[in-house]
Amino acid sequence: MGEYFRRLLRPAIAALACLALSAAPAVAQDTGSIRGRVVEAATGRPLGGAQVSVPAIQRGSVANAAGEFLLVGMPAGTHRLRAEMIGYGAVEQEVTVGAGQVASVEFRLELTAISIDEIVVTGTAGAVSKRTIGNSIARVDAADVTAKTAISTLTELLQARTPGLTLLPNSGVTGTASEIRIRGASSLINNAPVVYIDGVRYHDGSLGTFTPSGAGATSYTGQTTSALSGLNPSDIESIEVIKGPAAATLYGAEAAAGVIQIITKKGRSGQQALQWTARVEYGHNDWALDIPDNYTVCTTAKLADPATWPGCQGKPAGTVLRGNPLRDDPDALRTGLVRKQSLSLRGGGDRYSFYVAGENVDEEGVFHNNYDERRSVRANFTFQPTDVLDFAITSNYIRGMLRLPVGDEAAQGMLLSAFRGRPGRIPPGNNPRSDGWATTNPLQANAYDNTTKSDRLTLGATANFNPLPWFRNRLTVGLDYTSSLAQILSLPGSADADYAGTPEGFVAQRVPRNYIYTVDYVGNVVKNLTPDLGATTSFGMQYNYKHLETLYASGRGLGAPTVTQIDRAQITSGANSYSDSKALGFFAQEQLAWKNRLFVTGALRMDNSSVFGDEIRRILYPKASVSYVLSEEPALSGFFDQARIGNFRLRGAWGQAGQAPPPYVASQTYTVSQVVLGPNVGSELRTLAYGNANLKPERGSEIELGFDLGAFNDRVGVEFTYYNKRMNDVLVTQAVPASTGWVSSPYVNLGETKNSGVELVVDASLIQTPKLAWDIGLSLSTNSNELVSFGDTTLKSIAISGASYTPGYQQHRPGYPLAGWWLQVPQRNADGTPVMNGATVVLTDTAVYLGSAVPTREISLSSTFTLFRDLQIFALFDYKGGHKVFNYKEYNRCRFQDNCERMADPRNIDLETGAVVNPEVNVWRQVPSAYLEDGSFIKLRDLSVTYSLPTEWAARLRANAASVTLAGHNLALWSDYSGIDPEVNGYGNRSFVRADVYAVPMIRRMTMSVNLSF
Repeated sequence: MGEYFRRLLRPAIAALACLALSAAPAVAQDTGSIRGRVVEAATGRPLGGAQVSVPAIQRGSVANAAGEFLLVGMPAGTHRLRAEMIGYGAVEQEVTVGAGQVASVEFRLELTAISIDEIVVTGTAGAVSKRTIGNSIARVDAADVTAKTAISTLTELLQARTPGLTLLPNSGVTGTASEIRIRGASSLINNAPVVYIDGVRYHDGSLGTFTPSGAGATSYTGQTTSALSGLNPSDIESIEVIKGPAAATLYGAEAAAGVIQIITKKGRSGQQALQWTARVEYGHNDWALDIPDNYTVCTTAKLADPATWPGCQGKPAGTVLRGNPLRDDPDALRTGLVRKQSLSLRGGGDRYSFYVAGENVDEEGVFHNNYDERRSVRANFTFQPTDVLDFAITSNYIRGMLRLPVGDEAAQGMLLSAFRGRPGRIPPGNNPRSDGWATTNPLQANAYDNTTKSDRLTLGATANFNPLPWFRNRLTVGLDYTSSLAQILSLPGSADADYAGTPEGFVAQRVPRNYIYTVDYVGNVVKNLTPDLGATTSFGMQYNYKHLETLYASGRGLGAPTVTQIDRAQITSGANSYSDSKALGFFAQEQLAWKNRLFVTGALRMDNSSVFGDEIRRILYPKASVSYVLSEEPALSGFFDQARIGNFRLRGAWGQAGQAPPPYVASQTYTVSQVVLGPNVGSELRTLAYGNANLKPERGSEIELGFDLGAFNDRVGVEFTYYNKRMNDVLVTQAVPASTGWVSSPYVNLGETKNSGVELVVDASLIQTPKLAWDIGLSLSTNSNELVSFGDTTLKSIAISGASYTPGYQQHRPGYPLAGWWLQVPQRNADGTPVMNGATVVLTDTAVYLGSAVPTREISLSSTFTLFRDLQIFALFDYKGGHKVFNYKEYNRCRFQDNCERMADPRNIDLETGAVVNPEVNVWRQVPSAYLEDGSFIKLRDLSVTYSLPTEWAARLRANAASVTLAGHNLALWSDYSGIDPEVNGYGNRSFVRADVYAVPMIRRMTMSVNLSF
């Protein structure tokens, strides 16, 4: 991989050299230069990444890590410069430049907790000020986050930083992904948001990995992957999130679950010095949480069975044996190394700019056969041939290599084998190496070979054409291409081959290729109708084409461990599949602005798609919003001044957006089967899916109300939002009569769901002095989810399937949250003991609702201390609660394995005879609902310390600035949950199913990084 990466970077390095030469400034005699620095006003801390521009002549630069910038080739005379940065108020200064001279300037930016003039681009008709829109837009300053702490993936950037956006991790295994939900679940089939990067639709699905179930190519596991994981967080400038139909109308029939827009770093036009940034990071991953012990009580019955329980022999009756193979076996877990290197270059000239970067990541998991390797190159260019036309080109190539360990419910998974182990029992296969393990030992589990190679190319081009001051046009075209080669290899005689039912050996390969094409046009006509009233008329279109093709082949009977080609296997099989979908939408929008403080907007979007039924020609989505900056009303200025409120904005929005059905489910389809016709084998046509010619997208309608407030000289910012979202025409399957000749249950638009809640963001600069600064951020969100109706009175509930245990523990039922917990509970006597019928616990006649399966409330708290300008300490805490977790692992241990701690407690069990002492033991051995627990927790997500070296120290390294960061991720967990980690899920690839079923818990990462700016 190292040699490959060097080959990959050679063209990029050559390009960097050319750019460096071309960007070298040639200074004319009638020009001069401006050298400056941008710092935080209160502390004097340099603000790397601040943008400095000269708007009148369209020049600009970006401050380096030392806060320094250089503008060369500036015409002699006086110029007005503007410095700005996310989270700070913009500052303008005039600077006089003499011919052949270097002028100096320093910008001191004030920290602002909220900015209503921030520019956003998501869900809007072009780049607009935040003050003009009536819905909330969450923005993550990715550049700031990656400067404070070590971030590995895109989901880590989003985690606990966006209220209303919930990450549902499925496994702590390195390289696996989380499910993203925004404002709860509204659909029964798809609740994933739409993802864009620089305006180009981005594939966010699986890499096509074989899920590591240990059963050949069979799929059931929590170790899901995502194509988003390969993106380099250091390439991201910011992330914008719009959270529902009220904001997503302009994205049409696929955006009801929200939209995530990733905005990558770019250069700034203008003669300037080149900015090199290098980062080297080294650290490790390790198991962070306690591992439960296994117990065996040496009862008289076990003492009488030496063949099964040799470990109990010679010990007194009632002896308790303890074991912990996962912790004690040296081949089970390891400390995985984390190594990352990145290099970037930023620069520009009078009419062009560029950002070029490369990254190399090698990350090992805590299992010996788990690693994630990524190599990426990004090149973003802008070019302005004329004053009315400019182009932006973005490109990114990512190559990945991922290996996943066998896990979750796999019989030879290491966690299942460890947690079901019974000390003192004869080891599996009477193999001493497996002593203490229930199924396989680590050497067998570590031989599991499941890899995925992936390649991704994303290209985008945006043209802005503004032929007149009042007429603006933007056109974006792009391609996102992802290709993977997933392979699972079980060599003859290996443990996983035996468990997969193919002792003679098995190999399978899957090659998915995903293409997404984007065409997006927006036009704006801006007119002042009167001195106080302005109007912006916007119109546009959007076209998306998605194509997925997958090749699959497998071979059984490999003959020898060195023969792994599929075509050499004794029995081979193959298959291929594909899907296409095309979506076209048009929109028109009108916005009226009164005195730049009251904005009223109305819009209409029209969509059609190849996935709609044949009878559906078009779908319309309306939108309306209002934004009112009350603090700028002269009549109210006295009140706001007395209250020390600098900014106060009321906003409200209503809108609709859709959630399109999957490809082909609306179509009536047929297939071909092989039949025997006498001595010959032929084919016959048979029905497959009945389809639905009237199938249309699910329709989400949402209302948002809220306010933004900046107080105490903008040192305190508050954003509050209430939302109420309903999804109508929810897709539900409904069987067709047998008289049709079809055995099918097509989708129909019948159901209705709703979600409501509040979101609160508070940012405050509590202390701002040159020696000490303290900034905090608090976010809170709630979600109340309900299935209103199936739309079919004969349908009372839908049991969620896909788990290994009895279906129906989770159900969709009208009047309750989607996939809520429904179980029977023990009937109780007056003294609280369970009612018994002989040896059987008496349960309620029917299942009762016991709680939500996903968090209903979330709180995050971040705190940043800056000491003496150069030392920064950052911490992020994350709370989730209001939900229940099924501790299936403990249920299995206590009910079937009899190896949990409570079954070795003399208060519960007579240790000599094994007789029940505590009546509650009967519940633990018989009733699954006894293991449905409160899943609330608090995690210390991030803790980092960054020290910026003195300038003279950095100079010794020939750098403008240098810093060292010590960072930890997933450092601590506080919870009453009796399992290991209440956040993970053993069924990541099963929609709605959530349970702690031998899923790998959160893994702790500790790293040190050195950052240099040249």
